[in-house]
Amino acid sequence: MGIVDGKLRRKRIDQSPYLFHFTKGTMEEAGKAMYSIIESEKLISKRGYISFTASPITALKKFFETKIYRTGLPMYQPIGIGFSRDVLVNQYGARNVIYCNREEIHNIPDELKWRSELLEVDEYDFEYLREWRIKGGCFDFSSFPKEHIIIIAPTKDDLNNFVIKHDLVFNPIVNYLSGDIEPDWDEVFVRNFKGLSLQSALSKENDYALSASTATQVLGEDMVNEIFGPELFVSGSTK
Repeated sequence: MGIVDGKLRRKRIDQSPYLFHFTKGTMEEAGKAMYSIIESEKLISKRGYISFTASPITALKKFFETKIYRTGLPMYQPIGIGFSRDVLVNQYGARNVIYCNREEIHNIPDELKWRSELLEVDEYDFEYLREWRIKGGCFDFSSFPKEHIIIIAPTKDDLNNFVIKHDLVFNPIVNYLSGDIEPDWDEVFVRNFKGLSLQSALSKENDYALSASTATQVLGEDMVNEIFGPELFVSGSTK
């Protein structure tokens, strides 16, 4: 990114350094979908492309609150995953959607049809989604740099469920009386992804400020105090 371009982008409150993919359905269904995405580290679609929005998270509050008549639910829930726009463009071929009327869309070359979408203002208009796409039915982000991924969830507790990895670590103890090594396991809770709750995200001036606010989040850091609070732990054990 050029120095001037980058400076100007950060001055636009309608711009974001991320492209977001949000989940659908009830809050429970959207949460289950998010767990599956995180566990598999894949986004999968039957349409032949993976969709994202370039809309900044700091501008989407009303969008998540607005219900559509067909389902009585928001179009998307505030549960999603954001990827660095620049990395998606440079390394994964992400492109913005080309909006066309019925005549134009039939003239789109075959190699561009995956990123074309109908736009008829009075009949079919989804331009407000600011959609971007990656070609293909599966986006495997297991090798995507995690420091450039952000998880969004409604509340802090929801967020912790998505970004914290719970594991058991083998930590044998030496019995100094017998000299034997006794097996033991420690529970560990480490940060697996960066993220913000929606409430925290909406308090930021723009998505660049939002991104900067995650700078202190360290992948792999101990999250025990974040979950339980330091007052519950004495010398590493629960009271």
